Amino acid sequence: MAELRRILITPQRLAGCGQDVELTSDERHYLEKVLRLRPGSPFAIVDGQGGLHQAELRSNGWAQQGACVEQQPPQQLELVLLMGLIRRDFEVVVRMTCELGVNQLRPLQAQRSVVESKGQRPQRWQRQLQEACEQCERLWLPQLHPVSSAIDGLSQAKSAGELRCIGVTREAGVPLLAEVLEAASPTQRWQLACGPEGGWTDDERQAAAAHGWQPVSLGPNILRASTAAISGLAVMQHQRQRLSATNSQPFL
Repeated sequence: MAELRRILITPQRLAGCGQDVELTSDERHYLEKVLRLRPGSPFAIVDGQGGLHQAELRSNGWAQQGACVEQQPPQQLELVLLMGLIRRDFEVVVRMTCELGVNQLRPLQAQRSVVESKGQRPQRWQRQLQEACEQCERLWLPQLHPVSSAIDGLSQAKSAGELRCIGVTREAGVPLLAEVLEAASPTQRWQLACGPEGGWTDDERQAAAAHGWQPVSLGPNILRASTAAISGLAVMQHQRQRLSATNSQPFL
């Protein structure tokens, strides 16, 4: 079904094979005005929970759900990004993290985050995740968490089977993220925390140290906050793919 354009519709709105689905105004606009589909035209529905379904456009704002042609299991190793809110480019980070395979995105109001109230737009971020999921042909929609303070986000109890890394700069002796991941035992979740412009405060670093966050470096240069998040996640995605290809044992 690679040749069919995809649209994400949550499972709560899907009634099953052969059933009609009422389209939202945005979905109808995309299918009819942007893609220029006509009644009877085929397309694909992604349910965001691993399922890919055949579909056919009907008239008057409806579509018919067809057979499920693929059901993808969830990733055994989750990638989680905790990202300090930034003045610019946060929406770019949202889109690119989806493309790079993030499973959970946790926005943090860090002490050095300088964001106007209108800069916190969870509904828009959710929509961007959905559009990125459609574009990059993912079957699982990443989970977007509500904005929390950085100290609260970094102070959550550490669960078993979890690796926590926090990006830092200007600190001697800090290992590269890639080195930490290569040496890590198989786990169920890798978390990476990236700060805002200006980095973490002492209070945030102390909270991280007290809750099992290992400092890591993303390279010799000082990166923009958005660049750091994307480059770090790309390293995690690469290492996860390598493990998936070489390790036949399930992650415990």
